[in-house]
Amino acid sequence: MSKQEGPVFVVGVNGSGTTMLSDALGRHPDLYMLPTESRMLPFFARRHADAALVTLAQRRALADTLGTSRAFWLVNDRKPLVLPDVELTAPGFAGVVSAVYLHLARREGKPRWGDKSPMYLQHMELLAERFPDARFIHIYRDARDAAQSFHRRWKQEPRRNVYRWKQAIRIGRRQGARLGPERYMELSYEELTGDAESGLHRVSDFLGLTFHPAMLEAGTRMMDAGSREAAQGRIVRNSGRWKNYFTEAQVFSQERIAGALLDELGYEVALKGDENPAKITLLWWKGMDRARLVQHHLQTRGVKGWKGLLMRTKDALRQDDVNEY
Repeated sequence: MSKQEGPVFVVGVNGSGTTMLSDALGRHPDLYMLPTESRMLPFFARRHADAALVTLAQRRALADTLGTSRAFWLVNDRKPLVLPDVELTAPGFAGVVSAVYLHLARREGKPRWGDKSPMYLQHMELLAERFPDARFIHIYRDARDAAQSFHRRWKQEPRRNVYRWKQAIRIGRRQGARLGPERYMELSYEELTGDAESGLHRVSDFLGLTFHPAMLEAGTRMMDAGSREAAQGRIVRNSGRWKNYFTEAQVFSQERIAGALLDELGYEVALKGDENPAKITLLWWKGMDRARLVQHHLQTRGVKGWKGLLMRTKDALRQDDVNEY
């Protein structure tokens, strides 16, 4: 059994290994990790004070709102997740949210829950306040590898991804320093994939979990087909792919934006840049990236996926409301 019982939040910039780490943790017999990103907790945390979640009707309203959001709809076989009243006895925001996650955790016989939503990196202090016993694991990766991952999968603009990487990591590290080592830890993707057992032992100790060998069998669903076949379901080294993916000019354009922070985190760079793109440029990149995601969704799911697309759009608007980057 785990020595700690609080929730676990895996955070980090998208494309940095959050899925791999979450998959590994979710294989532990004592920890349930939501298999998709909830994304909405900071949005709801800002709108639901504990004092407004005292009665059963108030708690039911929030639980039902969560249960019809995209993440919980997906994990509940594309049906709204509805909790019985007996599971909604704990008051307050943390009580309601924990009830929803624990409902799913008990289906797998697990006593503790966790969530992997990368950009909660920007909201750790808010979540730490609402969940006083929560712990946060920040996994980071070479920005250029994260950018190639998103460009390979969805043709997302690498410079925008690198800019968001820089800004979000700086926010997260400042918040993590204030939370302190008892509640916040950092782990690099390169450390995890270079020596998975050592890295997961360190994570387990931080969370108060007894290391379990099943954690080493984490999925590799975010890799390309060739890498997944080579990994054979194990955590393996998968770094430095940006070197053969981007042109020299593309690498230069990324290092001009985030080279200084890359260097600070120990990555080798040719240019220690720290420039910020113009706001109008960032808005253009964001609009184009959103359009490409919609196109990808329609190409892979067709018109039958309209409900999921509407939910995804709703999620995006709510994230825009609270995310700085």
